[in-house]
Amino acid sequence: MTARFTRRVYIGDTPAEAWHIRNVLDQHGIASELRNETLFGATGEIPVLESLPEVWVSDINSKAAEALIKEIRRRPVESSVWKCDGCSEVVDGVFAICWRCGASASSSG
Repeated sequence: MTARFTRRVYIGDTPAEAWHIRNVLDQHGIASELRNETLFGATGEIPVLESLPEVWVSDINSKAAEALIKEIRRRPVESSVWKCDGCSEVVDGVFAICWRCGASASSSG
């Protein structure tokens, strides 16, 4: 039996970054698998390139996944901040929800 996910389409700098890519692929109907997630903590004891998290997809989905990842990486990162109406916490603009109280940015105007 062959593996379902046979093509690596992304190597992340952190597990959180790789999970983000995996979640975006999933939202677009592209099934994927995250590998090496637990090896990240062993960086330094094993070679760095062997410990970085990887996102894998099936061959049939690889072109669509690579195109989507390219689009994601091309988008500018927002760096503005917003003040939460719920608790007055200042939150980085890349977040849509206040980390402190859970209020959404849209309610903060």
